[in-house]
Amino acid sequence: MDFITIEYYLVLIGWVVAILLGVLLLLVRIPGEKAHFSYRRAKNTCALTILLFGLEILFQWLIRFFFAINDPALSVSVYLFTYCAATLLFTAGFCAMLAPSLMVRRQRLIALVTVLSYAIYLSINYFIDNRRIQSFGVLLACVALFIITCILIYKCVVIYRRAIKDLKTYYSDVVENLMHWMPGVGVGIMVYIISAPIVCLCPRWVGVYQLALGIVLFIYTFIYTIEFSFSFNTVAAAILQPEDTEQIDAQDYNDDVEKNGISTLSEPLQQVMQDKEMRWREQGGYRTAGLTIEQAARAMGTNRSYLSRYLNEVRHMTFYEWVAKMRIHEAQSIMLQEPETSMEQIASRVGFSSLSTFSSTFKKMVGKSPVNWRNTKEN
Repeated sequence: MDFITIEYYLVLIGWVVAILLGVLLLLVRIPGEKAHFSYRRAKNTCALTILLFGLEILFQWLIRFFFAINDPALSVSVYLFTYCAATLLFTAGFCAMLAPSLMVRRQRLIALVTVLSYAIYLSINYFIDNRRIQSFGVLLACVALFIITCILIYKCVVIYRRAIKDLKTYYSDVVENLMHWMPGVGVGIMVYIISAPIVCLCPRWVGVYQLALGIVLFIYTFIYTIEFSFSFNTVAAAILQPEDTEQIDAQDYNDDVEKNGISTLSEPLQQVMQDKEMRWREQGGYRTAGLTIEQAARAMGTNRSYLSRYLNEVRHMTFYEWVAKMRIHEAQSIMLQEPETSMEQIASRVGFSSLSTFSSTFKKMVGKSPVNWRNTKEN
């Protein structure tokens, strides 16, 4: 099989896979309530991004193999425009997932003006008769796309760090796993997009390898977005809490503690919270799978604001660290007292949803894997 045949089938597979996954993603249902609007927008934006890639690959397949049109300037212009639009769409989807408050009208207008300006520039450059000037114009378009992508990558990193910080006040294996997936998806897509200016200046076989990578990324993004869509209620509770006035109040208190180094809770109130914590811990409330700070506060007979302040000011740890510490401590006791109990059983008993989450959390807090720690104690 020669290279042209390989390219033909790979491009064919690329546009079929991308369009199929994009359509399926659009069909995934999310409840129509107003609270779920940002999740529908995130899902649909990711679907449109994949569809856009699919349509661009279909266009290239049609002009190259079906109509046998050899026009590199047209191919490169469509290619660069697609990647510019896809970069902005992907960033919009990322914002809708983790920071919908940033998706204001001004930001959407800037994105629209950027895409239209880029399209107009590429159109003008395409109709220039002088090939040397046209090539220089393509080079400038590549540089512009590279700069745009770098700016948007920086924005996504800032958003992701903010989401991770918000996640520290929440304990959910589902959300933690999703957040671990996200860097792989984001980095993969951004590397794929940022390679566009380089690939369009390289031989065609480089583009074939990039397309093969793209097919893998289409599937990877589809799976991640489906996982995210099925867990949108959990993600909402974990990340989109800034609208919760109690959390805003708690954050203000926490900011005061960071500045002044003192607790804003009175000593009697601290003692009350310690008693509540002791009773809740004795009842094994931390073993609840997918535990949230709201559930813990309700079970302890307090509210999110007081519990958050107590953990940050008195215990000097986040809700995530607090729950994880109790679970890991009990897991260590089980390993010492019941050496025949499997790690899967221990993880389930103390509240972890999976062995992998238990192992990673244990190693992060203890410095060793559960198996190595138990072996050390047995010896």
